[in-house]
Amino acid sequence: MARLRVLALEPYYGGSHRAVLDGLVERIDADWTLLTLPARKWKWRMRGAAITMAAQARDVAAALAEHDAEGPRAAAPWDVVFASTFVNLAEFRGMAGASIAAVPAILYFHENQLVYPNRHSADWDYQFPLTNITSALSAERCVFNTAWNRDSFLAEIDPFLRGFPDHRPKGVADAIAVKSSVLHVPFDPTCFDAVSPTRGDRPRIVWPHRWEHDKNPEEFFLGVAQLAEEGLDFEVAIAGQEFRETADRMREAARVLGDRVVSVGEPEDRDQYARVLASADIAVSTSLNEFFGLAMIEACYAGAYPLVPDRLAYPELYPAEMRYSGRDQLVARLRSLVLDRPAPRLARFLAERFTFERLVPDFEALLLHPVG
Repeated sequence: MARLRVLALEPYYGGSHRAVLDGLVERIDADWTLLTLPARKWKWRMRGAAITMAAQARDVAAALAEHDAEGPRAAAPWDVVFASTFVNLAEFRGMAGASIAAVPAILYFHENQLVYPNRHSADWDYQFPLTNITSALSAERCVFNTAWNRDSFLAEIDPFLRGFPDHRPKGVADAIAVKSSVLHVPFDPTCFDAVSPTRGDRPRIVWPHRWEHDKNPEEFFLGVAQLAEEGLDFEVAIAGQEFRETADRMREAARVLGDRVVSVGEPEDRDQYARVLASADIAVSTSLNEFFGLAMIEACYAGAYPLVPDRLAYPELYPAEMRYSGRDQLVARLRSLVLDRPAPRLARFLAERFTFERLVPDFEALLLHPVG
């Protein structure tokens, strides 16, 4: 049997997008071609990546065909395209040439723009959900990281299209739904397996998210500040990816907690990240935007007990006792866990089902059968 040939398109090659793609490349025996761009300026990636990547794909396909003039590369350079939603797949296929456009394409939804919490509404915002929709229509398969991601996307398509001034497309959601499925995000547990949960004298709470508005750090700081005002003795660690625009505000908010803050800043590498998570008793999310929440899953695996909002993808992944509704309940649940520290790894079972070892066979089957 000929070796599977995969063209992967990732315009935002960083964070969980990169971790997932690198993990699949490492573990699935295939002839991979990766076209990637740095994980910066995501709006510009969605706007322009298709132009760059189509040109790159044409060049690579021409080189492959020249090298394999008598073989399968001459007719079709790849067996399947695996693309993230940060590339406009329809535009890519339109510009990449007939031989590439004919290759079956899988569109993987790490997120969807129809329910992204925009801080500002403007006409140009509409381009991003429309890119998701046209990409989904173009793909042979649409794969979502959670059922909530899929269902929220499909539910918002018709309301979005009704906003068109005229010529409103019909049947779009149904056309996408029939080729949609769910395949969760895998993670590599190696760095977490290398460390054991470590517990100090005080209960430790970790907030392991990107320092951006959609992760709602203000809600977290208000909650732990209330506990501090009550005189509870605990520690706080702030991890996750830093951004220049928010770093000063985050550090100022952390300073209010005084010596309760034991670390603030993006870990230097995965090993340090694992040690931070393994040192925590409790991991908290306050997100306004979460389609899966890899950081919380990793925190569970590392040994922390999760507290997540009762919204977004979280009800699909966490039992009721690990979810909260509103700040008052967040504070109440945190207070209870600080006063009665949970044992390490109580929630690890939630994360074990999402390791690469568990999920790679499903991804391999998807790549081998992208149509149907």
